[in-house]
Amino acid sequence: MRKPFFLFVILIISSLLLGACASKEEKEIVSSAEKFAANYVLEKYGVTVHFTEYRFSPPDLSKSLGLHGYIEGDKKKKVFVMVNYDPLSVETLSLPDGISKKTDSK
Repeated sequence: MRKPFFLFVILIISSLLLGACASKEEKEIVSSAEKFAANYVLEKYGVTVHFTEYRFSPPDLSKSLGLHGYIEGDKKKKVFVMVNYDPLSVETLSLPDGISKKTDSK
């Protein structure tokens, strides 16, 4: 009678530990993706963005996440960036009207 209870307790503890590890990994992925996307938008378009939300794509479809945010100084100017996190690259970018790519002055 004690053996099933003991196994159940071990299973619960293992699940909690694995969940905590996944959460830490998820936070690291989100942090890297946000920094990468913000730097990309700043370099290519010359605007600073702040991200407020994220959503992972289903892992069986792709290794990407969508980042929602706004242009610094105007929360009404919404931004969306779909970032592939393995390896880091921008898949999709949506910026407000009137913001265009910087021209290289080199």
